[in-house]
Amino acid sequence: MILISEVAVDVLLVLLVFVSSSKLHISVSGSSFSSIGEKQVQLDGEVESLLQWKSTLMNQTSSLLPSWNRNSTNGTISQCKWYGITCNSEGSVTELNLAGMGLQGALHDFNFTSFANFVSLDLSENKLSGFIPSQIGNLSKLTHLTLSNNLISGLIPQQIGNLHSLTNLWLSFNQLNGSMPASICNLTNLISLSVRANNLSGIIPREIGNLRSLSALILSSNTFTGSIPSSLTDLTALRRLFLYENHLTGSIPHDIGNLRSLYHLSLYMNKLTGSVPTSVGNLRNVTQFSLSDNQLSGSLPSEFGNLTMLTLLSLDSNSLSGSIPASIGYCIELTYLNLGNNNFSGGIPNELANAGLLEYLQLNDNNLSGSLSSSFGKLQHLKVLILADNYIEGNIPSEFCSLHDLQILSLRSNKFNGSIPEEITKLYQLRILDLSQNNLTGLIPKNVGNLKKLLTILDDISTITYYASEDVKLNMVIKGISAPLAIFLSYNSAIDLSSNNLTGNIPKEIGLLKGLYMLNLSHNHFSGDIPASVGDMSGLESLDLSWNKLSGNIPQSLTSMDSLGFMNLSYNKLSGKIPEGTHFETLSWDGSVFIGNDLLCGTPTINVCKGDQNIGSTHAVEKDDQEDANERLLFYGVIAMGFVAGFWGLFLVLLLRKEEWWTAYWRNVDSVAVAITRHNKKKL
Repeated sequence: MILISEVAVDVLLVLLVFVSSSKLHISVSGSSFSSIGEKQVQLDGEVESLLQWKSTLMNQTSSLLPSWNRNSTNGTISQCKWYGITCNSEGSVTELNLAGMGLQGALHDFNFTSFANFVSLDLSENKLSGFIPSQIGNLSKLTHLTLSNNLISGLIPQQIGNLHSLTNLWLSFNQLNGSMPASICNLTNLISLSVRANNLSGIIPREIGNLRSLSALILSSNTFTGSIPSSLTDLTALRRLFLYENHLTGSIPHDIGNLRSLYHLSLYMNKLTGSVPTSVGNLRNVTQFSLSDNQLSGSLPSEFGNLTMLTLLSLDSNSLSGSIPASIGYCIELTYLNLGNNNFSGGIPNELANAGLLEYLQLNDNNLSGSLSSSFGKLQHLKVLILADNYIEGNIPSEFCSLHDLQILSLRSNKFNGSIPEEITKLYQLRILDLSQNNLTGLIPKNVGNLKKLLTILDDISTITYYASEDVKLNMVIKGISAPLAIFLSYNSAIDLSSNNLTGNIPKEIGLLKGLYMLNLSHNHFSGDIPASVGDMSGLESLDLSWNKLSGNIPQSLTSMDSLGFMNLSYNKLSGKIPEGTHFETLSWDGSVFIGNDLLCGTPTINVCKGDQNIGSTHAVEKDDQEDANERLLFYGVIAMGFVAGFWGLFLVLLLRKEEWWTAYWRNVDSVAVAITRHNKKKL
């Protein structure tokens, strides 16, 4: 019995173990089934949210997502195969990229709470409107958020600071307003931050220095105010800093040189004051440096010469003074240098010629003096040279004429003297030549027709621009008005030699320049005839030959210049009849175009041409004959009225035989007779 009992106990223990293990297996399986069910609910929620958002899009754009629909064959749905969607191994959406689809709808209609596994969201370059919902802060795994180039408005939600995994945040080119939330500074993993071209205002958060991983900070084209936070110089990983086109005030941080990784710095079009810190010399990796259109003062640090990687230096439109540092010549990679609209004085350093890659050099509107060095001839890549509105004197160096890529040469309003170098006609790429308001003498080079770029109307108007933010501009007198000439517009060819002491004839070869838009030779001492070949300049829209000593007739060929919108021939010694032409007459309805030419005749002057005098006499005779005919008609009319009055009046008087009527009758007869007599005396 004991033996049997022990066996029974063993069997019982085995049964208990089996039962326990079975229960445990059942419990684990139940948990697994529960987990699978939850995941399926999550996936179904993602599908429903995507389809729901698609249904809110405008009809013409929702059709751009044809793959976003339910599978009608077996009732299953795999959103992972839909356009723009990437899933993880479990089938949950991790990336949504619908950039550039042209979608129209509201961003806030998107149910962000359904996508806990989102890693990347790119809805840029669409037409999405509405606001950024606060629920976006629940996407704790999100690393890339790109909503640029849409119509999104409203505030940036504070909850965006909860996205601690975020490395890239791009909200540029929208209509966001309000201030930048300080919570953004909690995103310590952020590498790039761009809110460019919105309506954001207020100050830049002082905590911006917390973003130590930041490589690109782009806050440009908003209305931020206040000073540049001092903590910004703690961003030692920063490579691009764009704060341009805001309302920032105060000075540039003195330790900005700490940003040694920086290669692009743009602070232009603000209200920054003070001097340029000498620590900029530590930015040895910087390639583009722009502080233009501020209120900076003081001298330019010689430490700029340390920036040997520099390709663009733009400091124009400030109040910088002193001399131009010769050390800038050590920036051997420099291709664009603009120091215009400042108060620089002294001479132009010869060392600039060491920057042999220079293509654009603008030193206009300063107080520069001295003469130009022949070393400028070394700048063989130069396309634009603008030295206007200074006090530079001496001859124009003939070495300029070896700059075969030169397209714009503006030396206006200086003290240059001597003659225009004949070799200047070898600048075959030249499209704008402005030598006005100097003391130049001599003749216009006869080979002016060799300027090949002006022989035909230009169609390569984009070749003159450098960067979109650095368009080359200069002032010129266009159609009688001094105004900025935007080079990238179609009005991009001109010759202005006005306000000098040039003499001689206008060469007939100038008529070869059919692509020229503007020609201004006014306020000189040119003599002789206006060449008839000027009428061949089919692209000319502005012609000013006023205040010279030109003589002879106005060429009839000018009347065929339909493109001409402005003309001034005043104060010369022109003579003869003014040519007639429908368009030509519209150029001077008040006669101001021809004033000061006393020997001109014809419309619109008051002078009658000799050939027109006989025609005038004939018109006078015809007028007198017409007046005589009118008077004869009046005479006979009076006689007829007298006859009618006399006959019927006599009849009535005899009929009625009333004395008072008889008296009245003869009184009327007397008045008619007097009227006839007076008329006859007048005729005699």
